[in-house]
Amino acid sequence: MFFMSFSMKQFRMSITTDETAADALPMRFTVAAILIVIIGVIVTSSVLDLMLSARMHDTQTGVSKIVYNAEQMSVRGAGSVITLDIDIPDDVTVVLGALPDNEHAWPDDAGNYYIQSGSEQRIYVTNAAFSNFEMDSAVELLSGSHRVTLESVYNSNFSRVFILVYETKDNG
Repeated sequence: MFFMSFSMKQFRMSITTDETAADALPMRFTVAAILIVIIGVIVTSSVLDLMLSARMHDTQTGVSKIVYNAEQMSVRGAGSVITLDIDIPDDVTVVLGALPDNEHAWPDDAGNYYIQSGSEQRIYVTNAAFSNFEMDSAVELLSGSHRVTLESVYNSNFSRVFILVYETKDNG
């Protein structure tokens, strides 16, 4: 029992008198604060991305009604008229008959449309050719509720059926 002769001294520590970790406490608070800020930024960014995706999805749902009906009208030829109600969320713009930053290229881009929210743009292609009521440019729909009329018209200058998209007033 030669090895057992060591006696273990009882070590008792008191929280009120022990100051061994006091020097590292400000650093721990700093690291914890930095981590909390990083987590907050990540969560905020994720929430904003989710809100943007929801706005874009809601917009695409409304615009798909216009595009579906416009494609059907385009196939049938001139003479059809349909009125639709759509809602475009805040901070969203829909442009029918153009590509971003290339609106002057109408009617070459009349079969395209895009949805823009903030700096994000989503571009789509359709079989219908869109035009405004004057038949000289693309159609821009800003955020809000809209009652739009779609009218299929044959334009002999371009030998093509265009879907005129214009806003109509609600009489009731």
